[in-house]
Amino acid sequence: MTATWAGRLGSAGALLLVAAGVVQVVAGRTVPAWTGDKAFPVPLGLLTVALGGLALLAARRAGRQQQSPAARAVAALGTAGPGLLCLSTVGRLAWIPAVLLVAAALLAVGTEWRGVAAAVAGHRWRVLLGALGCCQWLVAAAAAPVPTVAAVAGGAALLVAAVLPRPRPAVLAVLVAVGVVPLALVGWAGVVPLVVALVALPVAVGVARAAAGRGVSV
Repeated sequence: MTATWAGRLGSAGALLLVAAGVVQVVAGRTVPAWTGDKAFPVPLGLLTVALGGLALLAARRAGRQQQSPAARAVAALGTAGPGLLCLSTVGRLAWIPAVLLVAAALLAVGTEWRGVAAAVAGHRWRVLLGALGCCQWLVAAAAAPVPTVAAVAGGAALLVAAVLPRPRPAVLAVLVAVGVVPLALVGWAGVVPLVVALVALPVAVGVARAAAGRGVSV
């Protein structure tokens, strides 16, 4: 029952998030009080639409009845993460979607929170790498168009690196380089891009070592 409601609430929140992104693209400068008064609303609106689509995929997964703890963790993080991130991309328009998506994530975890916590701890390096990808996306919320493109592409590369089962070291190295180097170069004056770049290297080493001993089954 909780899985069904997780899917329903998550899907509703994701669709509202997509709608919020469209509003940001079309009328971001017209209703700045609702959209966060962003300097570059179009790229942030497009990012919100993409995050809404990601949340929708996660919500559909959250609606499954029988799941492993690792699968529940992926569904919960994929549902709540976009909602929380978009609080910085579309302002007040993300409030209701964020509440729905976080509620869906909690329902996806349900009474299996101990197993989910153990799964997250067991894949802590991947979770950290994914969190660094989210940090890149947060940078996009306050950046000019060129850094925004670098931040979005970099965040996506880090997230892909985080979820790949048994990634080859060369592939992992390329993804991490794509994830941090472009934004560090164009945003060298900022603190976050440089910190992410420095932290990503040891985290990627941890992912590679963990992947050498086991894959990810979700």
